[in-house]
Amino acid sequence: MAANNQPAEPSISLTRRGWTFTGTAGGLVLGSRVLGAGPLAGLGIGAALLIGVALVWVRVRRPSLRIGRSVRPARLHVGTEGRVVLEGFTTTKTPLLTLTDRVDDGRRAARFLLPPSEPDAPVRAVYRIPTQRRGRHVVGPLVGSLTDPFGIVRRTFVIAEATDVVICPRIHAAVAPRRGGGGEPAAHAEGARAPALEPLGEFLAMRDYEPGDDPRRVHWRLSARRGELLVRQDEAASPGRVVLVLDTRPEVHDDVTFEAAVEAIASLAVSLRRAHAPFEALTTRGDVLGRPGPGSVEILLERLAVVEVSEPDYLVQVVAGLRDRLGIGAVVTATGYLDAALADALALLRPRCLVTTIATGKSSDPIASVLPVIDASTDFAAAWNAFSSRNSRRWNRASSLSS
Repeated sequence: MAANNQPAEPSISLTRRGWTFTGTAGGLVLGSRVLGAGPLAGLGIGAALLIGVALVWVRVRRPSLRIGRSVRPARLHVGTEGRVVLEGFTTTKTPLLTLTDRVDDGRRAARFLLPPSEPDAPVRAVYRIPTQRRGRHVVGPLVGSLTDPFGIVRRTFVIAEATDVVICPRIHAAVAPRRGGGGEPAAHAEGARAPALEPLGEFLAMRDYEPGDDPRRVHWRLSARRGELLVRQDEAASPGRVVLVLDTRPEVHDDVTFEAAVEAIASLAVSLRRAHAPFEALTTRGDVLGRPGPGSVEILLERLAVVEVSEPDYLVQVVAGLRDRLGIGAVVTATGYLDAALADALALLRPRCLVTTIATGKSSDPIASVLPVIDASTDFAAAWNAFSSRNSRRWNRASSLSS
């Protein structure tokens, strides 16, 4: 919510009618001299005096208002109904005013008439803001306009400064991605880890202590009974975090597929937060969209609101960075088209974590048969949830067979 007091530098200018009056006055005076007609000069001088009176009228009147701006709901998403609310009050007696709140540098504007008011009179106005596309809109400044009774001279002043309104991506009802093994890195962990189908972090066995083991994993009570150090060995570490990767390479997207990919990443991030699962998000350009922590989803959504396809392409470097890290349980990539470059890069991650690709465009590439690819060209939420349901049943069968 933004609030401001009075304009720093109000401006006074002629209206269209005022310019017509000015031209008419000048023409009459000039015509009187050319034609030698005295009455014309009188009319011209009269018009000029009227303009002068109008100037004095708007100059001596200094209306004062305190108005703030807020957006409701506080966070807007594509397709939702958003409203900008202007609320405040007058601090002086004000004549008839026109209030104009500009949107997107004046490409749109909301205008209201404020009737003559006494001091402390409440002021409230509401208008809708377009939410058809994600992005950052500049709303304001809120400008007040005062015009003399003849409509010749206008005085304008700023009431509230401009603020940014962010339209976040649309959120679909998607289930959270399944997290595989990998777990958070422990002090003794080294080398690659294989995904585990069982619930992760389960006890597997006790083994002898080896130099380099994390002392926190020593089972002290059993060690005291045996007379030698024993450490707990789990079947897998705790579930790893999910890494969401947005493919921003221009060659695999058009406008439609990129928007769908952005919405997919936003939807999965929200679902992971609801599941209390750690995640991070980044782009193939190497930009970090979000990391685990308080407010991570809010930060992610605001960054997704303005992300665009762009060069350079750091796909190989981004994937190499993920491959060398521990603590990653799953990687979900949203792209428009699964090309060979992305497929080759993601294939390197498969031994370490669960890898899933969401293709928001049409794809008939045979590569799709090698990597798990979700065809989200028509309905992302339905395709993703169906894929997750099939995998969940498969995992449950695998777990029952192994037990």
